[in-house]
Amino acid sequence: MKKLAIAITSLLLMTGCSSTPTITNTNNIKEHILKDNVAYESFSSYNDSDSIIRLPNGEYIHGTKEVNGKYYDSDQDSGAIQAKKAKYYALLAMDVDNYLNEKFEGFNDSDEVFYNKEGSFTNASTVMDENGNETDLANNPDYDSMTIKEAKEKEYNRLIQEDAKEEKKNLSSPVSELNELLPKTDSISRTVFNKKNKYAIHYYEVEKNEYFDYIKKIKEKGFDSIDPNSPEETFLGVNSDNISVNIHYDATNKTLDVDIRRQ
Repeated sequence: MKKLAIAITSLLLMTGCSSTPTITNTNNIKEHILKDNVAYESFSSYNDSDSIIRLPNGEYIHGTKEVNGKYYDSDQDSGAIQAKKAKYYALLAMDVDNYLNEKFEGFNDSDEVFYNKEGSFTNASTVMDENGNETDLANNPDYDSMTIKEAKEKEYNRLIQEDAKEEKKNLSSPVSELNELLPKTDSISRTVFNKKNKYAIHYYEVEKNEYFDYIKKIKEKGFDSIDPNSPEETFLGVNSDNISVNIHYDATNKTLDVDIRRQ
């Protein structure tokens, strides 16, 4: 037995590994996934309960791996997160990236604008106040002058902070009963709001024919259109229990936004 133990120890030393894994100390995996816009596919093959760590080289793994003579084990790493969270953050990163690209479309990063804390911005130097008077934004305490690049960073942080308020409910709380009123789909999804009287969900990689099929199924669930003249990418409906649903399809990004709530 003693010779066997010596042999195993020698083998570990030769391979650069040890029985005690190196701790990555990456306690901000969420920030890395969001900032690096890590693709959902990086985590899609894992079970929700699998542990995920970020190695110093930027790679995300579940399980064990040796890198540059150091041994890593996600199941023994204090900085690990569940794959369920990693998937959520990757989808959130996609949502934020799409939103920012659309919001700031047509602007260059060096362009100067006035931005306020609520997320709106303008490249005009004046705006009309509630009394119809023109006011100079340079002297308006609600607006700050900055470049588009700086405005993007402000808006990015605002969106992430807003999501953080709902993240625990979205990931850990029992799914709202309102979800049971929605058609089932195999599409990738991320819960946005998960409350008793309001539930919102994003679906991804949804083709147009799948969207129309979803609308057909929502009608079969008892939701009647309250705006028959709305664009085909939008459906506003209500059922006999006065529960409303607001659905929007984005053909460019192939995303489907569903908001259902009690009136």
